[in-house]
Amino acid sequence: MLTLENMVESFYLKRRENSNMKKKSINFWIDILIFIWFIAVVFTGIILREFPVDLGECTVLGVPRKELADLHWVLSLSMIIFIFAHLVLHWSWAKMSFRKHLRLGPKALAVTAIVLVVISMIVAPVYLTKDLPETKDVKGTYSKTESSPEIVVSLEEGIENGARL
Repeated sequence: MLTLENMVESFYLKRRENSNMKKKSINFWIDILIFIWFIAVVFTGIILREFPVDLGECTVLGVPRKELADLHWVLSLSMIIFIFAHLVLHWSWAKMSFRKHLRLGPKALAVTAIVLVVISMIVAPVYLTKDLPETKDVKGTYSKTESSPEIVVSLEEGIENGARL
């Protein structure tokens, strides 16, 4: 028999199912974006690693190095935002797992997460830059060289003969 109670219960069950599906869909797309952003950050990071700062006027795939560094920075920051959204969507799972395996409550979990983030923000820059040379020591490393006289003569002869670069 169709009663008001049954109708209300049916309405809330459908609403919860739709909400669950929407959350799963959002989570799927955030995971896809995190993966794509990760690949882009790794790609730009490798390119920046292989082309030192002194080669700033050079381009890679038509993009100047400085703009590539800016793109790397923006991609990294936006990836952090996506990861944060991913963690928010999985917060109930994280609480349950930490409670089950480490016997930490939700407040202890939040404090632990914040402490780990702060420590990594302090340690990472120090650790990652400890082996880098001082800026003044790097200046002379990538000096520009003069063109070889043989190459200049060869280019001039080619241009005289109608060759184009």
